[in-house]
Amino acid sequence: MFFNTPKLTQQLQELMEEARRILITKESPRGTLRLTVNGLQQVLEVSFGPGALALDRGELAAVVRDTFNEALAEARRQLKEEVMKMTGINLPHLPGLF
Repeated sequence: MFFNTPKLTQQLQELMEEARRILITKESPRGTLRLTVNGLQQVLEVSFGPGALALDRGELAAVVRDTFNEALAEARRQLKEEVMKMTGINLPHLPGLF
């Protein structure tokens, strides 16, 4: 099977651009942390609410971990949907992508 390399390259570039446009903002339940990531799973913004100072280190670490994981899971889900729209193929779980 031969691939149409220029077309594949263009589709991959379009997918990368779409991944950059996907923005996910998650806020922790008590508003302690607000986190924005994109479809490339890059952290774009981190802000702490006033309640962050009241938490001990362990609690704050758990809030950061949970909020970060929720944001990345949503980014992966949206990226997978975008790939499915662009290709018509429902890809399985691909580690590091979705």
